[in-house]
Amino acid sequence: MWTTVGGPVRSVLADRVYELIKMKLMDNVVEPGARLSIDALSRDMQVSATPIREALARLESDGLVVKRAHRGYTAAPRLDARALDELFRIRMLLEPASASWAAQAATARQIAAMEDMIAAMSEPVTGDSYESYRAFAAQDAAFHLALAEASGVGLMVDILTRLRPHTQLYRLYYTVGISEDTVAEHSRVIEAVSRRDAASAAEAMAAHLSASQQRLATSSGPGSDRG
Repeated sequence: MWTTVGGPVRSVLADRVYELIKMKLMDNVVEPGARLSIDALSRDMQVSATPIREALARLESDGLVVKRAHRGYTAAPRLDARALDELFRIRMLLEPASASWAAQAATARQIAAMEDMIAAMSEPVTGDSYESYRAFAAQDAAFHLALAEASGVGLMVDILTRLRPHTQLYRLYYTVGISEDTVAEHSRVIEAVSRRDAASAAEAMAAHLSASQQRLATSSGPGSDRG
C-alpha cells in the first residue's frame, strides 16, 4: 500500500495516481459520463483520498473530468463532430500565426529545443493504448506549446493550454503510423522557422492541422469505441 508522506515521495505518489486515472480515461476503461468516486478509487489504488482529489483536480484542468455541484466528478464527454470541427477551425486561426511569428522571433536555443522534441518523437510507437503512446502525445503537445512560446506572444501559450487540443484528440483515437506523419509535418514547420521563413512556417502548420483533421475523419473518429 502506498503512503502519503510529505515531500518528494508524496509528489511521486500524486503523479502516479494521476497517470493511473488518466490511463483509465484515455483508454476508455472509464466511459465518458461515468462517475468517478473518490472513495472507490481510493480503495482500488490503496491510497488515501488526498492524492485522488489532487489527481482529479489536475484531470479537470486537462478537460478529462468534469466536477459538478452535488454530483462530484464524472468522466468528460468526448468531442462530437461539431465540437471537433470547431476546435480545428480555432486552431487554424491561431497556430499558423504562431508558427509565422516564431519564424521571426524564435531564438537559436528555442529552435534547437524544438528540434530535440521532434527527434524524441521519432521513436517508434507500437500499440494503441495510452501507455504505448503517452510519451509521444506529451512531446506532440509540448512542441505546439514551445512554438507558441517562441512566437513571443505570451497569450498564445495560455490560449492553446486552455484549448487542451492534444489531450482531447488523443482520447478520440490513436492509429499506429500517425507518429511518422506527425514527425514529418512538425519537421517541415521547424525547418521553415529555422530559415526565418514566416510564410512557409504558417503554410506548414496549416498543412499539418489539415492533415491531422483528415486523419481523424478517415480513422475511427468521434463516437467510436476506440480510445
